[in-house]
Amino acid sequence: MFLCFDTRKPKLSENIKKTQKCQTLSQNNNILLELAFSILFDSNGQLNFIAPDKHEYCVWTDGLNALLGKDMMSELTRNDLDTLLSMEIKLRLLDLENIQIPDAPPPIPKEPSNYDFVYDCN
Repeated sequence: MFLCFDTRKPKLSENIKKTQKCQTLSQNNNILLELAFSILFDSNGQLNFIAPDKHEYCVWTDGLNALLGKDMMSELTRNDLDTLLSMEIKLRLLDLENIQIPDAPPPIPKEPSNYDFVYDCN
């Protein structure tokens, strides 16, 4: 769950930034500044948010930046991009070795007649 300290609604064309100094955060030292961000709007208005964890912080800030047409710069996004690039490189290398990759997935096999091979861990 996110904490929000204001009830005003920003426009989509507004900015998002990592909160460096927030009056509410400075009053409560138990909340990490790393999980806080603000949406800036009008000339002096802002909405301050605190994410429950690092993953949620990355998801929200990346999503808002994507909606604003800006780069998604979180570690989570970089890791996902690295994984996708690694997979693409591996697929291209397979293509260089003339290994055919089928367009359709293989057929799903029939269910086994019994499940005697499944362990009961109880």
